[in-house]
Amino acid sequence: MSSVFLSHAHSDKPFARKLAADLRLAGHNVWIDEAEIKIGDSLIEKIRDGIDQVDFVAAVISSASAKSKWVTRELDIASNREIKENRVVVLPLLVERVPLPGFLEGKLYGDFCDASSYEASLKALLKALGPAMKLSRPAPDEIKRLRKELAEAESALKRHEATARGHEALALRGKSKKLVEAIREANKKFPQHAPINNTYAFEVADMPVTLDYLLWAIAKAEHRGGHPLEILISIEEKWADAKAMINAYSDLVNAAGATTSVKRSTKGKSAVFKRRSRGAKRNR
Repeated sequence: MSSVFLSHAHSDKPFARKLAADLRLAGHNVWIDEAEIKIGDSLIEKIRDGIDQVDFVAAVISSASAKSKWVTRELDIASNREIKENRVVVLPLLVERVPLPGFLEGKLYGDFCDASSYEASLKALLKALGPAMKLSRPAPDEIKRLRKELAEAESALKRHEATARGHEALALRGKSKKLVEAIREANKKFPQHAPINNTYAFEVADMPVTLDYLLWAIAKAEHRGGHPLEILISIEEKWADAKAMINAYSDLVNAAGATTSVKRSTKGKSAVFKRRSRGAKRNR
């Protein structure tokens, strides 16, 4: 049994999911981003971990993947492993008639361009992956039951997403377009901050302040003895907004099971930040 990382562009997701299902049915372990990366994970670290822990990287090659920075990065990591370990790691799988990337030239590839040759190409890929214990297919009634449960789960997920979008729209109502854009960008990078940003993010001197930026500024202030954000918050008297954001984040961390020392440490940083700013204001 081998473990496989499926490197693919977003537009090739339908093919990747079908291939992942067939490889799993054949008894192999498959790492595919939508299943393995959870909210709050570092995308780069999780992908690197995934590539480092598998036997092979199956690269779905198409016109879209050739332009994808993520696919290029994944293949760079995998190619370095191939050189270091002196064995085949990258398995190119063509789904479109496009040239192979330079560092894959000369490699044998799986030809999945024609749907009619899918089974033959899959068989060749399975041979390259090596032996595995094939899973038995469920009975037709079992498949029918599983599909019904899956449909119900997908329906519940869609309702949840619709409700979440409604809550977000309500929380962002009244905020400037610039602040809303900053909040959404920050929430993409730090999804765990969304409950705080949606409610407590604010602007100072026409500059959006999201939780990640405020925490970064506080850390800089502690190490360097000051940060421009301190002065701006003091000038515009936005300390109540900053304190509300930090307190809400402390409560969130505490509720998630963190120790009270983490909560006190976060509040302590905010207090140091504020005391320095007050001193700076008096000395101007």
